[in-house]
Amino acid sequence: MDPQTESIAPRLLALARAKTGDPAASISEPAALPGHAGLSYSFDLSWREAGGLARSERLVIRLAPQGVPISGPTDVVRQARIMASLAGTAVPMPAVRWYDGDPRWFGRPFFVVNFLAGDKLALGEHTYTADQTQAMVAQAVEALAALHALPWEPRRDAWGEPLSLADEMKRLDNLLDRPTLDPEVVGRAPLLRERLRQSLPDSGRVHVGCVHGDFQWSNCLFDKCRLNAVIDWELSQIGATLIDLGWLCLFSDRESWKAMDLLPPHVLAPDEIAALYASKAASNVDIGQVRWFRAFAGYRFGVITAFNLMLHRRGKRPDPTWEDIALSGPLLFERGLELLD
Repeated sequence: MDPQTESIAPRLLALARAKTGDPAASISEPAALPGHAGLSYSFDLSWREAGGLARSERLVIRLAPQGVPISGPTDVVRQARIMASLAGTAVPMPAVRWYDGDPRWFGRPFFVVNFLAGDKLALGEHTYTADQTQAMVAQAVEALAALHALPWEPRRDAWGEPLSLADEMKRLDNLLDRPTLDPEVVGRAPLLRERLRQSLPDSGRVHVGCVHGDFQWSNCLFDKCRLNAVIDWELSQIGATLIDLGWLCLFSDRESWKAMDLLPPHVLAPDEIAALYASKAASNVDIGQVRWFRAFAGYRFGVITAFNLMLHRRGKRPDPTWEDIALSGPLLFERGLELLD
């Protein structure tokens, strides 16, 4: 057992016993799961209910990163509230079991959800046929349309107040306007930013709703070709729903990437995905806006890439995968400019 897991295991056991009310409840050794905005572990929990009935299930705990401010992507309690607000909807996701910001358990916030098995179209363990892939794509797009159709006002306590596109661009300014970013990766990002601002969609024509914020193929889990869960809600917001469609199109656009690792084989082209989404959306979708949101997605991910690459190289948040992703950085901005022409 590695030191990190070793320190978590006894605390996790204490939490499980407190939450189940069984002082003899037991857990398996926590197994680390991949992730960038926190630490996640799967584990098996066995306990007895008050009537003596033996129960067991597989769960996942997610912890906020150690020693960083709890806000935005690191606010795991907010993520748990958002996921809980979607229980019983057409958006498949793990059931939220427990969450808490009290540091007495792990020294930082956490949430626990049911474990759901699944494979990813991108970076997954299986290779799917073209027909299977297209059927799975249709399920993901349908789930996305269902998310955007949900009334957001009753969920504002969990999700927060709406963010305008101008607000979203200002948030990205805080990442881009740093002298420590690699200028070769940044490329023509400032020019794309200016073009995006000049052509910002009219707020009166922008559909506002629940936005996942990182709806891409690696955040959709499929079990036997059935969409089992949409995961990783750390970038969620109330805002322009086409942010999600532009993002999904970005991760389906072969002209935006140097390497194709993040794109599933046989995935539909961006225009086909946009048309499929329009056919499933509850409200009218202004297809004319989609190219702007695709350009914005390239800008947004390019800025996030440049920022995370800087954190990696400076040793603040080591993650060598950003070195590979950053090879596409300049291309993301160039493709965005092309989409706005």
